[in-house]
Amino acid sequence: MAQTDSQKYIEWTPSYQLNWNDFAGQPGAGAIGDAGTAVAIKAKPYIEKSKIHYIVHALFDKHKSWYRDKSPSLLAHEQLHFDLAELYARKARKKIIEIALTGETDLKVYNQAVQKILNESNMIDRQYDAETLHGSITKKQQEWKERVDKELIALQSYTDQRVDLK
Repeated sequence: MAQTDSQKYIEWTPSYQLNWNDFAGQPGAGAIGDAGTAVAIKAKPYIEKSKIHYIVHALFDKHKSWYRDKSPSLLAHEQLHFDLAELYARKARKKIIEIALTGETDLKVYNQAVQKILNESNMIDRQYDAETLHGSITKKQQEWKERVDKELIALQSYTDQRVDLK
């Protein structure tokens, strides 16, 4: 990523946990709640030596993420939004590989499959907030944490951000 991107984004890694200093944004006029986490999954295809490749990143946007209140439980809730982004980035990488194994060469097929996963990611993110009441239902928050951790482990072989279609 470009230097300006590194100042704006944090790439998901298993060793890095968000801290309140990462939240550099301000809540918008209609913002509700005590914090807001802006995450994105960027899936970019490119061609190198006449082969298709993808780079799939799970990113935390520092300048769009904000907080009004600080607590360890709220930070853990916001971290799980970031973890969910990585989970769906791994699902996208897996799908790209699965499609490649069929011999597909039409980039539109890959892009449509990735878009479907991104749409699902957005839906799951909203479901997470609804079921945990933005992290305030401790038992539900723990259930989501365990579920996401388990799925991240199950998809551990898809952690490489670069996907080469053979």
